[in-house]
Formats: sequence, structure tokens, C-alpha cells
Amino acid sequence: MDRWFKIDNAGKIFRSVSKESNTSIFRISMIMNEPVEKELLQKALDTVLVRFPTLSVKLQKGVFWDYLNQNNQKLLVQREEQYPCCPLKADENNGFLLRVLYYNCRIALEVFHSLTDGTGAVEFLKTLVYQYLCLAGKEIENEGLILDPDELPNKYEMEDSFDKYYQSMPARRVTETKAFHIKGTPLEPFGNNVIHGVMSSSLLNSIAKQKGSTITEYLTSALIYSIYTGSMQFGIYKEPIRVTIPVNLRRIFPSRTLRNFFTVVNVGVEPSEELCFETVLEKVSSQLRDKLQKDNLYSVMVSNVKLEKLLVARFIPVFIKNMAMRYGFENFGENSKTITLSNIGSIKLPGSMCKFVDRGEVIIYPTFKSPVNCGVCTVNDSLTVTFSRTILEADIIRCFFSFLSRESGLEIKVYSNNWGKVYE
Repeated sequence: MDRWFKIDNAGKIFRSVSKESNTSIFRISMIMNEPVEKELLQKALDTVLVRFPTLSVKLQKGVFWDYLNQNNQKLLVQREEQYPCCPLKADENNGFLLRVLYYNCRIALEVFHSLTDGTGAVEFLKTLVYQYLCLAGKEIENEGLILDPDELPNKYEMEDSFDKYYQSMPARRVTETKAFHIKGTPLEPFGNNVIHGVMSSSLLNSIAKQKGSTITEYLTSALIYSIYTGSMQFGIYKEPIRVTIPVNLRRIFPSRTLRNFFTVVNVGVEPSEELCFETVLEKVSSQLRDKLQKDNLYSVMVSNVKLEKLLVARFIPVFIKNMAMRYGFENFGENSKTITLSNIGSIKLPGSMCKFVDRGEVIIYPTFKSPVNCGVCTVNDSLTVTFSRTILEADIIRCFFSFLSRESGLEIKVYSNNWGKVYE
């Protein structure tokens, strides 16, 4: 009998709002130290996909809610030819809502956000790379850091943790004002230009600590300051620069789910003629530490799930629910942010695997009102900051890497996929 899953709370939103200008597809990659062999990668994928039943699914349409059903087709690895995070076409992908790509030394997982979040995607990619290296004859050990592809899936990995940890209680939903929006000239042809900057994670962490901050606080502050100096400093702007930061709810609940289990918090700064980096860092650190408190994160999660739990919602056709969710996303979620910064954190690999992997990359899809977004991850002390954009203008990105290099003294290696326009 085929296995099926309800789409979780976060997944329902991504399902309702996805389109070409907002694909809801993100990418996590590992850059190997040797070129990738397609045949070995396909064999590894065939084995690993069975271990992750919540990813081995296809979308089924329902009357009141859509759902995910077991997909018994074969998922084929593909050589990367399109821009990152481009739309998934079910008829070209055997119905799967993810793709595994390779190009030179890169192994990339692109996944529709209705299936999982960064944590689930990282676990899948780690297992895939582990199995690939085993098939390539490399001597590596699991070391308890990899989900063994030969083990049966655990029921806790498949649970809907939003539903499990939800309790009916008053929720504090804060309505935020409109934020400053980055505008620019759409890329021709339309696509996603990505610019990566690689630096030492340990050195950046040391610099952030000297400032009394974390890496996420430091990078968020540098991003806000770069948006200010690159787009707002010499104009008349009243809207705040506001950064949306996804937060892993597994940090406050003992969840092992491989499905979505995160929320987002917004931190922002009002523009002024005398705005300096130190002021931005102080404000960002204060806001983020307050919003990351368990009670605050739980309240945000409850307010999101509460709408879904309303009894009346169960009997409204799905197309009407999708219209309502799209309206809320466009007019509240998107309007209240300038940019997203998603820091996946340090991806822990077994020591025996580390010598075969150079670094990682995370690409967060841009949207119509947020045409530039930012992903961060660390592998083997290499921290990679990746900007994805659908507009020609790269002033903010230049300001960011220039400021970070100047402020921290870090050596930063910058490279791009050059889609639409070369980074100069």
C-alpha cells in the first residue's frame, strides 16, 4: 500500500504561492575535490531515496487540502544546465518535487519547500554524498553523523512537528509596517544569478565575538548596512530595512523530523543620515536575541498554525484557501521584509569524509518583491555567503563583500554563475 502524507503547515504556504517568479525551490550543494561521476551518483541516489520517504513523493490534488503520495518512479540525476532553483516541472521529473544535479565537482540538491526545510535537505545531501563516496571506493566511516542508507526510516523523522507541538493558546501576532524593497532591472533572459563569497568561518567567528555578536548577527548587520550604503544613503527613505531570518524550531523542541519545522523572525533598522555599522549591529543583536527566546518563537509558530486549525478552514475548497494564503503572503509576509538571510550553520561531516569535500553552498530563491536573497553555510571551516538575484543591479552585493573585507580584514574568494550579467 502506498504511503501518503499531509502537507505540513509551512508546506501549505509554499504550495499556494509558488510560481515562476517565486519558485519556492532552494538548493544545498557540496563541492567535491574531484569531478562527479554520473553513474555512481545515480546508484547512490537509487539507494538513498528509499531511506527518505517524505522526499520520495509526488503531489496529489485534494478537495480541501492537497497531499503528498508515495512516488514509485525513478528519480534521475541531471547535469546542471539551467539557472539554480528554476521551476520544477512534474512531467519532466517523473513527478518528483526535488532534483539532484551535478556539474564538474558539484553535487546539488534542489527541493520544493513544501517537502522539507534546510535541516531535512542537509541530512539527505549528507547521506547521498556519503553513499556516493562509498561507491567510489573511499574509506569513510559514518561516525554517527550520517543517516545510514541501509537503515529503515524512523517514524519520528516523518512526523509533522508543527501538529505535534501545537497547543491552543493566545498568540501574539504582530502586524509590521511595509519595509524598504530592493528594485532593479529584470535579468534577460529571466533567471537566477548567484554570487558566492567564501571565507574562513573560524576567523569570522572570532571577529564577530570581538564585537560581542554571533556570526548571524554580524552578517545580518553587514547586510543591512550594505543595503543602506548601496541603495538608501543619499535618498529620502522612510521604510525600515528589514531582514527575514528562518529559525530552526528543533532548537527549542526535541524534534527529529525531516519535514518542515521552522519559523521566521524579522529584524530591522530605520534609516537615518548618521547610521553607522556599530549602531546597526547593536540593534540587530538586541532584536534577534529577544526574538529567539523560546516563548517568542513558540508564539509565532502558534499564530501560524492556529489559522490552519480553525474548524471552518477544513470545509473550504483548497483553491479558495490558496487564494487567501497568497493574499496574506504578498500583502503581509513579502511587504514586511527587504531580504531573507538564511544561515544553515555548520554542516557536520564525519572526519573521514572531510578530505573529499571542499565546501558547501546554499541558494535561497528570490521572489518578486525580494529579488535579492542570501544563503549561508559552513563546511570544513569554509563559510560561503551566496547571493541570488533576478535583477541586473549588484550594488548591494558589491557593498557587502567590500565592506566585509574592509571591516574584518578577511580574505574572501568571490565567484559567480554569470547568468544574465557577469559580476564585476
